[in-house]
Amino acid sequence: MSSGLAIVKRATVGAADIPLALLSPSRVFARVEDVPAYGWSLVLLLTCVTLIGWATVESGLIDVEVDRGVQQRIANLEKQQRDVVERSTLSKMIEETRKEGEFFRLMTRTQVVAFKPIVTLATVLLLAALFYGVVALTGKKPEWHTLITIFVFAGFADVLGGLFRLGMMLSLRTLDVDSSLGVAIKLIEPGGELSRTTAAALGGFLTALDPFRIWFWVIVIVGLSRTSQLRGWKLGTVCTLCWLAAGGLRAALAVAAMPAAGPT
Repeated sequence: MSSGLAIVKRATVGAADIPLALLSPSRVFARVEDVPAYGWSLVLLLTCVTLIGWATVESGLIDVEVDRGVQQRIANLEKQQRDVVERSTLSKMIEETRKEGEFFRLMTRTQVVAFKPIVTLATVLLLAALFYGVVALTGKKPEWHTLITIFVFAGFADVLGGLFRLGMMLSLRTLDVDSSLGVAIKLIEPGGELSRTTAAALGGFLTALDPFRIWFWVIVIVGLSRTSQLRGWKLGTVCTLCWLAAGGLRAALAVAAMPAAGPT
């Protein structure tokens, strides 16, 4: 240039910064600019979630769990209906149970491979939109691309959680694994003052006390503070409410997923 001045372009964040964002998010988010530089990071995030689901399907654990449940229901049918209905009717009920098992097998595979990446993308966009509104209400200028970058990088804490749980599944040969404090409720037999509904709700809520979910919100808090989108008590309050709300939602889903039969 004729003026002799060189234009220095500061490098923004990219997929190569993912490990550093997990270990030292402050250093990464100090370089974040309000530009759509998160594309490959988002693609990698969704790819990782999909591969974890694919590995779960390929492990055969879904088939084992479904077959085990179908055999248990068939055994219960034979025990309860043997002297009540005709053999042809009982055979039809058993066949229907097997068909339900095949449908559940297909739905479970679809959920872990296709549904989870969709949920991950929706979570990133919805949280970015939520905090966009919160930042705007504080009177500051919200930065959409900055917010998405924060939640994309924080999402890799969930990926590590998924890998950890996948390792537990393969080691224990079961899908019923949990990396949160919610696992403690499974060790308590519901009864007395602790009903099945209460146990399910408490177990679902305690999933919030998961080191990987807490890690996710720590990265978010550091990112929002370092980029000056939110700070102080407002930042802590909003993030805590979101964390608790997510636990409440999982508690409601746990109660809704309870079998309809049986005492609560």
